[in-house]
Amino acid sequence: MLKTGAHSDPAELRFDKVARFYDAVNSIVEPFSSRHRKRILSKVRGSILEIGVGTGCSFKDYPPGQSIVAVDISQGMLSRAEEKRRQYDGSIELRREDVQNLSFRDESFDTIFCSWVFCSVTDPIRGLSQLRRVLKKGGQLLMLEHVRTKNRILGYVMDGLKPLVARVGIDNTNRNTIEYLRKAGFKIEEERNIAYDMAKAIVAVK
Repeated sequence: MLKTGAHSDPAELRFDKVARFYDAVNSIVEPFSSRHRKRILSKVRGSILEIGVGTGCSFKDYPPGQSIVAVDISQGMLSRAEEKRRQYDGSIELRREDVQNLSFRDESFDTIFCSWVFCSVTDPIRGLSQLRRVLKKGGQLLMLEHVRTKNRILGYVMDGLKPLVARVGIDNTNRNTIEYLRKAGFKIEEERNIAYDMAKAIVAVK
């Protein structure tokens, strides 16, 4: 099931443009992402919200039988996620939403999951605050995310790559995501490096 609404956000238009070749480009890193998604998604419980679902590559990594609401800002991405949705042994509702202005009621979900999303959110603290709002008390936020490396040389290299990765919709891979989570009111339960210290698996709670 796909629910849509009227949007005209520049980010939506940008991701609509890359949707047609996203899976081909993403195939290079998908085995790495899938391995780490399966591990962190083994922790899901209750009602689930996935943010920035893209073309639905994550669906195969969920335990079967889950009830998931999967959202993205791009209609083009969601249209390509539809086929993968039908292949999942469980319930998935697709919706077009902006993480910075979610339409869900307060405390709607037990688990929120996102992977490689907040490098592309214009105002990450606002987006994370929205996630905390719609998460139930005691709920968990599961993340795979790019982070700012503590290695000065690698940091400079990643800064230099920003114009290149921006072409596929990634704005900033060097954000201090852990600090942003704390500013949004989350408590960090787990923080594990998965690519040196340039990417982390994170479990945060409300």
